[in-house]
Amino acid sequence: MKKENIAKKITSREYTMKLIYQTSITKEDVDNLELLVDEFVDNNAEYILNRYEELRLQHSNNPELSLEGVDIDEAIDKDYIKNICLTIEESNEMINSLINSNAKNWSVDRIAKVDLAILKLAIAEIIAIDDVPQKVSVNEAIELAKIYCDDKSPKFINGILGSVISEIESK
Repeated sequence: MKKENIAKKITSREYTMKLIYQTSITKEDVDNLELLVDEFVDNNAEYILNRYEELRLQHSNNPELSLEGVDIDEAIDKDYIKNICLTIEESNEMINSLINSNAKNWSVDRIAKVDLAILKLAIAEIIAIDDVPQKVSVNEAIELAKIYCDDKSPKFINGILGSVISEIESK
């Protein structure tokens, strides 16, 4: 896989999580998913580009790497974001049920909003995106938790996702 693809995938995942978090906080009705994603990307374009460039540099072995003229479509995959958000919208009840049944002594109402956004993202990716292995979805969710959550969240998220995958595979 090309290094710029890694940066684009990570950037897309991070900003999908942020959009899921934002909609859970603002409790926005998603009448037009396409418009919501486009506005979110437009409003965060500077931050998205900065994060993408940071990741490109981090994953590059080229000391002469030029990041001049990178546009938003190179930095983020809007189709991925729309696919994940549509999956969450259409399967929200099932996703919440999977979380509730696998989070021992926790419910979606009690789980920290960022943790919940990461869980929903990973579960949507597991059920909707065939070309991303389940293990990758879990590992990426853990990496997001290490960046955006408290110290206990990566283990908590890993445990829930492991149980969710077992439940999905047993059906």
